[in-house]
Amino acid sequence: MSRFYLVRHAQTCWNRENRLQGHTDQPLSLLGVQQARRVAEFFSSIPLQGVVASGLQRTQQTAEIIVANQPSGPRLAIECDLNEIHLGVWEGLTPEEIDARFDQAYQRWRVTPSSVIIPAAEHLVAFRARVRQAFARLVSTVDEGTYAIVTHGGVIATLLADSLQADYDTILRRLRVDNAGITALEMSAAISSVLWINWTAHLEGLTPWLPAAPPGRNVLTASVADAGTCAA
Repeated sequence: MSRFYLVRHAQTCWNRENRLQGHTDQPLSLLGVQQARRVAEFFSSIPLQGVVASGLQRTQQTAEIIVANQPSGPRLAIECDLNEIHLGVWEGLTPEEIDARFDQAYQRWRVTPSSVIIPAAEHLVAFRARVRQAFARLVSTVDEGTYAIVTHGGVIATLLADSLQADYDTILRRLRVDNAGITALEMSAAISSVLWINWTAHLEGLTPWLPAAPPGRNVLTASVADAGTCAA
């Protein structure tokens, strides 16, 4: 039996500004670095056999801080198929900007994400397939143990939808996955059990405790509010 901790990357400036990132390669904000340190503290008493990050620097920076705090010094592996979905021309825009430029498309996407075609974006079916295949490869190639996967909100939603055999649109629309939130899966005989979703107690005191998500936010944009300064 193996346990996989799914960690959403810590905050970036675009998270703070509620801008969709997708494949745009944003670094962590100053608050994001602090969040990543709290994640590392969470894992300080949990020996990890391995840490995996996506190909984007916001996950790699979060993962590097986790690895540096592990006494055993687990290897950091990079898996680009765990990148966030490519959001095409929406990347860098806020929900309000998307609605203004694309005839309320973001509001339609919030209701039924799979029904909206985003110009120049990755198709949702292809995105889910690559994430599913990447996770299956990982599970099949590692020894039993405990692993951290530092990835993105859309990726975590995909894995949860598969684990729960739930409708992806419903998961994406209703599930909250905060920056630096931790979700836990347990794998036994190729069957995954969800232990918990979006644990954020390790962030208490660093930012307001579980603030209400502003209108228009979901697992692709949601961020614990930042009262600090963004890193350039």
